[in-house]
Amino acid sequence: MNYQTLVTFSEKLHKLAESNQDLFAREIDQFKRMNGIDEPHQLAQTCQALQEQNRLMNIGIVGRVKAGKSSLLNALVFDGEPILPKAATPMTAALTTITWGETFQAKVEFYSKADIAAIKFKSDQFEQRLAVRQCECLEELEKRRRSQANGTPIDMEELSRMANKKALSELQREEGLFAAHDQFQRMKKSGLDEATLHLQSEIQATNPLELAERLHDYVGADGTYMPFTKTVHVAMPLEALRDICIIDTPGMNDPVQSREERTVELLKTCDVVFIVSPAGQFLNEQDLEVMGRITQKEGIQELVLVASQVDTQLYGSEKRARLSDALEAIRTQLSARARSTLTGLKQNSPEIGSVFDKLIGSVTSNLLHSSGLCHSLNRRFDSRQEWDSNESKTWENLSTDYPDYFNLDNQDVSLRSLASLANIDALKEMLVQVREKKAEITREKITSLIASKQKNLEAFKGHIINLARNQISQVKNANIDQLNEQMNSLESNQLELSLELDPSFKYTMTNYRHKLRDDMRRVADKLLCDTQTTVRAAEGTFSETITVEKSGIGSWLARKLWGGGSTEKTVIRTKIITSQVVSTIELFMNDIQDKLTYQVDDSYQVLDESLCKELITKVSNVLGKNNANVNPLMIAQAVQSVINSIPPGNFALNIRVSDYLKINGTLKGSDADLFKDQADDFIGSLGSKVTSRISLYIKSIEQGVPHTISGCFIKEIEARINDLKKQVDNAAQTIDRLERLVRKAGEVTL
Repeated sequence: MNYQTLVTFSEKLHKLAESNQDLFAREIDQFKRMNGIDEPHQLAQTCQALQEQNRLMNIGIVGRVKAGKSSLLNALVFDGEPILPKAATPMTAALTTITWGETFQAKVEFYSKADIAAIKFKSDQFEQRLAVRQCECLEELEKRRRSQANGTPIDMEELSRMANKKALSELQREEGLFAAHDQFQRMKKSGLDEATLHLQSEIQATNPLELAERLHDYVGADGTYMPFTKTVHVAMPLEALRDICIIDTPGMNDPVQSREERTVELLKTCDVVFIVSPAGQFLNEQDLEVMGRITQKEGIQELVLVASQVDTQLYGSEKRARLSDALEAIRTQLSARARSTLTGLKQNSPEIGSVFDKLIGSVTSNLLHSSGLCHSLNRRFDSRQEWDSNESKTWENLSTDYPDYFNLDNQDVSLRSLASLANIDALKEMLVQVREKKAEITREKITSLIASKQKNLEAFKGHIINLARNQISQVKNANIDQLNEQMNSLESNQLELSLELDPSFKYTMTNYRHKLRDDMRRVADKLLCDTQTTVRAAEGTFSETITVEKSGIGSWLARKLWGGGSTEKTVIRTKIITSQVVSTIELFMNDIQDKLTYQVDDSYQVLDESLCKELITKVSNVLGKNNANVNPLMIAQAVQSVINSIPPGNFALNIRVSDYLKINGTLKGSDADLFKDQADDFIGSLGSKVTSRISLYIKSIEQGVPHTISGCFIKEIEARINDLKKQVDNAAQTIDRLERLVRKAGEVTL
């Protein structure tokens, strides 16, 4: 059954219900709310959204700068044409989305004022640290030179240059700060007015190459607008882009926090994520950090490891007589490294979920080699005059080391050999498999959804029929005198009903609030304990060798005379992967919200059942004891209606992760210790914050619930008696209308 048929079924039932609102408005609304009956347009939107997910496949491309991502994408989507420019630094690598569009165009998002302020702050930090380190290096060099000079004059200018060079070399290793400093300097030199950048935010072109040329101004290393470019959304009318959206991410450890957050958010929507890592430095610390962020949330998420630039590994120890043997040796070595590295990551980062289990178990089939350069050489083999210097050098190396496979005189063999290194067909086949799997899972989701909604709608249909039949019975069996007598009995028993119902209601609600509070705290404590354990698992150590001066007069003389008197010592420093800590905390926030909301919904259902049973029993006892002949069905309906009018409330955590925890990257030494202290402080305060939110929620329930219920019940049942009196006055017409409703509802079928 397709979903349109189910939507039509829903529309007919809702139309019947709406045309009889005056008879059963309260009962129908209560049933719809308690049984998750969607409005027809909501049902259609839900099913359409699932089908749209099936039509559009999100493909993520992640990897460090210069890992070969642009070359891979150009090969995969643009048949080797250099459409996407290569990034030189983490800052020039804009977050890019690429999808199908009716024209060749791009929309550019520039850095906001807040982004620029954050970049400037990191740039200032870099300059401050650099100045301090320059002074330290100069002091160290001067001290060492004086101990060796034996009275010879010291060239302080030369020492200063050496100290500055050494300090800069050390600080450049802090990629986030260095990239931010470089970017801010580019911003200042650009001379652009950031307030007018929006005038340049749209690019139009007539073909891919023209669009590539214009994009260079925004993302090229020397592009005019590059210093301010944050995100680029590219659309092209190319068949290769139909039904897909490619998300090309910046390099690891993005210095721009807002762009980093958006990148991670987009990656979580991907159906397949290609982890691109150079074969020569396969799966280094930066690669592992970004992989730690990618967790399986919902739907499909396939991870594929791509060992890029594989051609660079053909000339070393893995060189073989046959190209296929050399390639197989490289793949075996890369597979072994991937398996051991991912197993370690899984053990150290349990929060990444099950998505890595499959990857570890089938790393050979999910590890693909690639060479964007070789694909480009293959596609433009007959246009060798257009090869750039890098392509020409690559061909020279290949033809020198493997002349039997790369030879201008044997084009067929050369093309096949280049294709085997490029391996683009295998990458495309992987996309086909993911698409098929996604389509299958989406079909299963839609089938399951339709079955569930069909069951609910069939119950809704049965409820309408039962309401009508019960009402027919009441109209036939009631008379005006009896109803007036029931009304008088209610009034005369009002005090006793109040004495029975109100204390029982108050007691039940008090117990409900106390139990709910305790249950919510217990759930929160368990989750918080698990979070603290996972955060501790993100903390590690590394070894560092430092120079320590020996004590004693002999060592002092050695330092003065020939620069000796010292020894090297290995110390253990703290290392922490910040993304694992932050993702763990954010996962805790999501889990606590979901599980406490579930706890609230579940407890409210229990409350509903216990209150119904308790109040119906007490009402029946009071009225039965005093011979008040009130219809038991009417009593039950009135009690249920009153209970359903009590709002359950919405629990909201509303706790933000502190900004100082959103530092990107792997921290070491004192920076790691500081971050760890801040994370411990934040997690330590989470318990009290969550407890406070729970207390506020319980208080809101207490304030939102009436202190007494007897008055509400009496008003409700009096309203029902009055409605029934009107129907009895027009019994023939009412019964005819209800019988037609039963007949029409029965005729509504799938």
